[in-house]
Parts: sequence; structure tokens; C-alpha cells
Amino acid sequence: MHNAPSSGSDLLRKLLIDARAVSSNVVGISRKLLIDARPVSGNVVEISRKLLGHARLRLSTVDNLSRKLLIGAWAMLGTVLVGTVVWIFFTEDSIYAELERQQPSISMTFAGEGNAPAKHSRNGAPRAKNREKKEVGTKRNTDAGRRAAQPNTSENKKTNLPLAKKPLLSKKLKKFTLRLHPHPDPQLVERATIGPLPIVSKDGRQAWRVYSRPFSKLEKKPRIAIVFIDLGVSADATEAVIQKTPGAVTLAFAPFARRLKDWINISRSAGHEVLVALPMEPLDYPNSDPGPYTLLSSLSIKQNKQRLRWVLSRLTGYVGVSTFMAGEFTTKPGALKPVVSELKSRGLMMLDVRENPLSNAVGIAKKLRMPVAARDIFLDEIATGKNIRARLAQAEEIAKRRGFAVAIARPYPISVTEVSGWAENVRERGLALAPITAIAQESLK
Repeated sequence: MHNAPSSGSDLLRKLLIDARAVSSNVVGISRKLLIDARPVSGNVVEISRKLLGHARLRLSTVDNLSRKLLIGAWAMLGTVLVGTVVWIFFTEDSIYAELERQQPSISMTFAGEGNAPAKHSRNGAPRAKNREKKEVGTKRNTDAGRRAAQPNTSENKKTNLPLAKKPLLSKKLKKFTLRLHPHPDPQLVERATIGPLPIVSKDGRQAWRVYSRPFSKLEKKPRIAIVFIDLGVSADATEAVIQKTPGAVTLAFAPFARRLKDWINISRSAGHEVLVALPMEPLDYPNSDPGPYTLLSSLSIKQNKQRLRWVLSRLTGYVGVSTFMAGEFTTKPGALKPVVSELKSRGLMMLDVRENPLSNAVGIAKKLRMPVAARDIFLDEIATGKNIRARLAQAEEIAKRRGFAVAIARPYPISVTEVSGWAENVRERGLALAPITAIAQESLK
């Protein structure tokens, strides 16, 4: 009875001893494995260090190579830029000459200029030779701010022949049967040092009447004048206006345009009345700058008149001036009145584009009994067909209510298209398309 517990206790002790032995063996094996793993781990770390060293070396090599390539690229780019600048510097004249040769042009002559009689005319015009010398002396100033190549004229001096010019127009000028008065009329020109200036003839004839497009006094329909401004800057745009719009449409040219005299000849040959834009001080001057010879309220009367005369001397055959960027100047009666008075004394009319609704131009002109017209509508402030047609309709309403209206357009393709289409059947709508002088005439009644 007492032997059973003793046997169980012995068995338990034996199992415990065996477990300790097994545990001891496991610990021994683990220690052995750990001891064996340490060299392996050391080898792995060493290999990793070597790989990292190689990677750093290669990365350094790539970085140095990239820097060298980048420096080489910048050096090459700098060389190209310097070479380009040097090439342009030494070939500048030939570049401008080539551009000048590629520009379309037309060679035209007109009575009184270049073929003037040798003797003085009644109004004291100088001899033709003297005038040509003066024009040569001031030739560079006639195209202010622009650069033109000077061709070699040695051969022409020998043969005494003028240099040929390429035509300004890309195609033949539209046919027009109504001829305007030839220009310049010797009796309407003062031969000044800066160029020809308009004057009233001894018999009282004035440029705004003599150079105007004929318009019947018997016409009783309401009149609408369309004036395209900013012409002469773009040859393509200017040609489109001349070729596609009726002769009754008036054209206003920038005084700084290239080959201005040729454009005037072409325009008048197509039956268009011509105005010259007169740069005046804008509201935000000098942030907005109309260019050299701008009339400024800060200048003296004498200085502004000198600038005015320079603009007037750029061309002949025009009926008057149109205000250009004149938002500030036209609100200054003290500065504006002497200018308007000078224009009147020279037999010209004025179109007030009215960049500022507070303009005094019309009021001053009427007090001086000078022919004047003012803009009623801008056709293409929003240059879409729908808007232009709507603005033309507004001009029609004004004309029917008041008897006349003046609409201003810029030489945008859409403006040319819409005005041309509108003009085709204007008479069917009970209206007359009139030149600007026919509107200015109303201010004298």
C-alpha cells in the first residue's frame, strides 16, 4: 500500500531530471548556434560595408560626370548665344535690308512733289532742288522711332533714276471711277523746313473741302460716316480696309506709319477721304504713351504747335486730323484751344474720337467756326460679328433721330467684313454712307 506513492514520486523525479537534461542540451545547442552565427553576422556586416563603399564611390563618379556635362552644356549654350549676338551685330544692316526688300510697296508719283517748277510759285514755294535738299536733310525724322536700311545709291546717282520699290498692295487696286482732287495742290501748301504744311489758298480754298470726296448736297437721307483708325501700322490690315470697304468710308492714318505718302496715294486713288491721327496726352500718360510729338498739357503753346506742325508735315491730301489717345489733352481748354485754332487757320477739319466723354474739342471748334465731327459709336470694342452688327444698328438709330452719326472701327478682319457687308444695302434701309467731311459740314450750319 505504501510502495505506490513512492514509485510515483520516483517517476516524477526521474522525469524532472530528464527535462533538466533536455533543457541543458537545448541551452547548449543554442549557445553553440549563437557562437557559430557571430562570425557569419560579422561577415555579412563586412560585406555590406564593402558594398556601401563601392556604391558611394560610383555615386561620386556619376555626380562628377553630371557636373561636367552640365558645365559643358552651359558653356555650349553661352557660346551659341555669344555667336548669335556677334553675328547679328555684324549683319544687322543686311538683315534690315532684306526685310525692306521683302516688304510689299508701290512706287507712285503725284503732281507737285518731285516735279515742281524751278521758279517760285505764287505762294512763295521754294525751288524744287532746294526742297529736295531739305528733305534729304530731314529724311530720318520722317519715320520717327523706326529703322530702315539705307540702300546703295551709287548707280542711281550715275543714271539719275529713282530706286524701284515693291508694291504695297498684294493685288491690283480695286476699280474706282470717282476721282478726288489731285494732291498736293500748290496753292494749299506751305513749303516749310520740316515738310509741306497745309494752308488756306489766297482765294480762300481750304484743304478739308478741296481734298474731300464729293457728296451731293441734295442727299436727304440720314447720313452715317464710318471711319477706320490706326491705319498704316499693318500693311495687310490697311490693304484689306482699302480694298474691301466702299470709297465713302474714311481712313485715318498714324503719322509714324512707314511709306505714309504711298498709302495716302493709294487710299485716295480708291476714293477714300484721309485723316491723319494727332497724338495727344492720354489719361494715364506716361504709362500710355502715344509716341514722339505727342501734344501735352504740360508743354507750352509754342512747343505743342511745333509738334502739331511736325505731324501735319508728314503727308498731303488729307482733309483734317483725328484725335489719338487724347483722353487728358482734350479736357484742357487752355492747351487745346491754340491747337484747334491752328488747325482752323490751315483749312483743316477735326474728328474728335472722344476717348473721354468730357472732351472740349467739339465745343471749342464750334466757337471758332471750324468744321468738326465727333464719334458716336465704337463698332468693335467687342470684336465679334454679333456685337458689330448691333453697334451698326445703334448708329442707324442715331442717324435717323438726329440726321447723322459717326462710327469708329479698327482694322480688324471681322470689322472689315461686317462693315463691307452692311454697306452693300445701306441705301435700301433709307440711309446714306457719307465721308466724314459731309458730317463736319453740319457743324457749320
